[in-house]
Amino acid sequence: MGLRDIFQRNDAGANIPNRDEIISRYKRLRAVGRNLNHKMVERLGKDVLHEGGKKLGILHKDVLVFNSEDESAVLMDYCLFDVRRNGRNAIEQYLLDSPSDPASDEVVCLRSMQQAIYSLFMVESVMPGFGVTVRDLLSDGTILIADIGFGDTAQPGLIFASRLLFHEGFAMTGGAALPVGVSPEDQRQAITEKMAKAAAPDEDGYFDPAPIIRACLNQGCSSQVQYQEPTGRQVGRQRASEMIRSSNVGRNAPCPCGSGKKFKNCCIRKQIGGP
Repeated sequence: MGLRDIFQRNDAGANIPNRDEIISRYKRLRAVGRNLNHKMVERLGKDVLHEGGKKLGILHKDVLVFNSEDESAVLMDYCLFDVRRNGRNAIEQYLLDSPSDPASDEVVCLRSMQQAIYSLFMVESVMPGFGVTVRDLLSDGTILIADIGFGDTAQPGLIFASRLLFHEGFAMTGGAALPVGVSPEDQRQAITEKMAKAAAPDEDGYFDPAPIIRACLNQGCSSQVQYQEPTGRQVGRQRASEMIRSSNVGRNAPCPCGSGKKFKNCCIRKQIGGP
């Protein structure tokens, strides 16, 4: 029985006697996971980013165009998990290149990433200060998610697309959740059926979530759900217009965002961390 099987039961979240312990582990593993993500993102090549951007529909004339802050996180998540080179994704390659203590939190996070799933979920119950229980609309299993900010902002009936990482006793969201909205109950069956078609694996048994993610982005489902960093700082997911240049955009060329300014006086500042 895998970790996913443990979570897919009808009583998930009904009684959480070790709530404080789970929150403590969630904060610790979230911090380790963020650090790992940064390390692995730095290893992504331009070819990987462009392949991911093309599949998600955000690559336009060799320029990655983001309509919200979270879309960059969605792209990086997809490139880490779903773009493969030599049959391996970035996580599997990192495990080969950077062996660590098998008992370390880093390896625990990497192993959970290997078992991660991407699906469409519906919030069934909300626990402020802790997280939510959700139903996987594809498998119909119920899953307990530890996410303090999500527990403070989500509402029952909310449907969202996300990647889940499984740990002992709870799951965590990965990347950026894309809320579809609170759908009427009589429409959920149609959503589930459409999801099942999109989630059909290829001949190698691999499921590519790109069609689901692309559909969400096309509908403007950039996340507005607050999340909470391990430090406890609340981060609002506000909409923004942002572009990352391709290497073929010169400093003195017109900015790809269409502002009419030169690239060096516009979006290049965002790329180097300027105001």
